[in-house]
Amino acid sequence: MIPYDWVAVKMNFWYKRMKENDPAGAEGAKKEVEKEIKQMEENQDALLYYQLLEFRHNMMMSYLFPNSVEDLHMKYDHIVDSMNNKKLNGMLEYYYYFFSGMYYFRQMEFTHSLRYYTQAEKCLDKLGADAMLEQAEFYFKIAEVYYHMKQTHFSMSYADEAYRLFKDQSEADGKNIYGVQLVRCQFVIFGNLLDSHKYDKALQKAEKAFISANKLSKEEKNREHLVRSSLYNLALCYHKMEELEKSVILLCKSLEITSPQNFDYMAKAFHLIAYIKGKQKDYIGSRNYFNKAKHIAEKDNNKLILAKLKIVEGLFLEDNLNKVREAFDFFNEKNFYAEKEHYGESVGDILFSRSDAWGAAEFYRQANEAKRQIERGESL
Repeated sequence: MIPYDWVAVKMNFWYKRMKENDPAGAEGAKKEVEKEIKQMEENQDALLYYQLLEFRHNMMMSYLFPNSVEDLHMKYDHIVDSMNNKKLNGMLEYYYYFFSGMYYFRQMEFTHSLRYYTQAEKCLDKLGADAMLEQAEFYFKIAEVYYHMKQTHFSMSYADEAYRLFKDQSEADGKNIYGVQLVRCQFVIFGNLLDSHKYDKALQKAEKAFISANKLSKEEKNREHLVRSSLYNLALCYHKMEELEKSVILLCKSLEITSPQNFDYMAKAFHLIAYIKGKQKDYIGSRNYFNKAKHIAEKDNNKLILAKLKIVEGLFLEDNLNKVREAFDFFNEKNFYAEKEHYGESVGDILFSRSDAWGAAEFYRQANEAKRQIERGESL
């Protein structure tokens, strides 16, 4: 029999590989744990820890390699059933709530995600004084949720704290081993600055993140993904600043980075180019990128991009506002207030420029309603 605490050390190593988004390392560690857990002395907590890490592993693989994991929803239901009627405490309780929050975030169910993250935050103190990195990881994840819910002040606060903790740990270790995490924190801070219409500061932050991503070691497996994302953020900023040609150039440059393959990113970038081309009245170009985005989004069942493409289709390719309204119905159904506010204002501006005052007023009202919902959530 193998002592359970020995296997727990191996499981900790497995989890570390997952946090670093290292699929090859995580797969190797997982196989080693699976072999040893069959000979492990009985311990309920160790078995529960294994189940939680197995689910976290499946989430990582489904994100990095879409369609590589079947029935993730059923796997989560199994985790919930396994944890019911079990007395969870300390680390296990934290990981259950934390991984549940991550799961719902991936499903874009931000309210559910926040509910679980809030429970996880209550457990942070139980992890001990040496859990600085775990705290930093948690602060980053909850900052992401608040960002997507457009709760700018909360998101900025958590992102700043996560950045500080990762930076302090890097300085304590004497080398920049958390460069990836620092870049990701900068992405969230950039997004919040953009939402606050602080375009000059947002552009500075995006440029800093791009430089930081390029400085990462060539051996860093996340480097190309982060460089690509940095280029997208710069393009997004220039789009907001109405420097449309610069935005398209940067998006095309980002799409030249094809490894690691990421269909979500490709659909997102193609959609934004299609939208910008439409604003530039290049309807042939808009149609071309619309078709590329739609092909990928349909194949990957990316409902958000498919909804956004209806705006492109209705505004620029068919002159059919009912298509645009269908997209806003989806935003309302999913409580995507950030998208509703942004596209409400953008569509309103475009219709106003076409002298369609009634249409513009309709979508400006959508944007104002989204703002009220966001403010109500912030006050709550």
